[in-house]
Amino acid sequence: MSTIYLDHQATTPTDPAVVEAMTFAATQCYANPSSPHAAGIRAFREVERARGAVARFIGAGRGEICFTSGATEGNNLAIKGVVGTGAARHVVTTAVEHKSVLDSCRALREAGHEVTVLPVDGEGRVDPDRVAAALRPETALVSVMLANNEIGTVQPVARIAELTRAAGVPLHCDATQGVGSLPVDVRTLGADLLTFSGHKIYGPKGVGVLYVSHRLSDRAPLVPQLHGGGQERGLRAGTLNTAAVIGLGTAVGVLAACREAEAVRLAGLRELFLTELSGLVPYVLNSGVGPGFLPHAVNLSFPGVDAQQLLLEVADVAVSTGSACNSAAQEPSHVLLAIGLPPERVRSSVRVSFGRFTTEADAVRAARALATAAAPGGSPTTA
Repeated sequence: MSTIYLDHQATTPTDPAVVEAMTFAATQCYANPSSPHAAGIRAFREVERARGAVARFIGAGRGEICFTSGATEGNNLAIKGVVGTGAARHVVTTAVEHKSVLDSCRALREAGHEVTVLPVDGEGRVDPDRVAAALRPETALVSVMLANNEIGTVQPVARIAELTRAAGVPLHCDATQGVGSLPVDVRTLGADLLTFSGHKIYGPKGVGVLYVSHRLSDRAPLVPQLHGGGQERGLRAGTLNTAAVIGLGTAVGVLAACREAEAVRLAGLRELFLTELSGLVPYVLNSGVGPGFLPHAVNLSFPGVDAQQLLLEVADVAVSTGSACNSAAQEPSHVLLAIGLPPERVRSSVRVSFGRFTTEADAVRAARALATAAAPGGSPTTA
């Protein structure tokens, strides 16, 4: 029996249209897009076509789009690039950000800069007034994600942007988890910098986007973190991954056409899954499932169950115990701890996320498989 894949917050399967576009790119646009000959110019035009598609997708200008290897690189470039290498600066972020943001901030702290990490409420949401109160004359940047990668909480980014802009402080938004389900327009959000990855929206791995507003770059250009050939207007040196960039352009086109309907369908699958599960085994929600949360994901705990062992019991269902970036290190979720959950509930937590190719039958079968493993006697306990 095939595996039911319900870990779309970690990565998504590649859409067939994206595979087709990348095959075309690999066979027909293999030249270096920086080369001046006809083959290079053809590759360059396809890259720029993809850049235009991405720009339209988030309401940006083509010149505001920088291609990266993914959101991790984009987050590093945004945060470290704004702070620069001069005098000590100050950065504000939240306790539930992705590790690529938190670890970038940690690196800045070790280099002598100051970092304020703001707490969140029990739903994982930061208070905009706390952000405003944390700002100082030397604050160089505020970094707040659009939606959380473990509990799906949508942050009040637009409201925060109003406050940071009034204070003259740039705002960076890691939109990686939200861009696949939520309408993202950089003008509406008010973000000066925004990042996301291709592989979270049914595109290829190894490619991402950093949006840098002209308003910011005209005033204070980012300090590059890679030096070399001057690609991407000097922001990110290195030969572009042409096939991946072209695949990303296709992925955003597909998503733009189906995102709204897809979000409604996935919310229905989540409801079906939870309804089926509730009749079979006790569980506790760690995330919300209404407005203010991503529509396709849920984080829950099975009381008394060791989630790591549970995953071994359900080999035909691909779910996770939290962020894929933390799982390899077997660390407890910093997000669940930040919202105040006790350690035993964190240890029993499972993250489930539905996707474009998930069916109703998949949702029902997954609920039954998890319930069987989590039922008394079905899985080792946390004791």
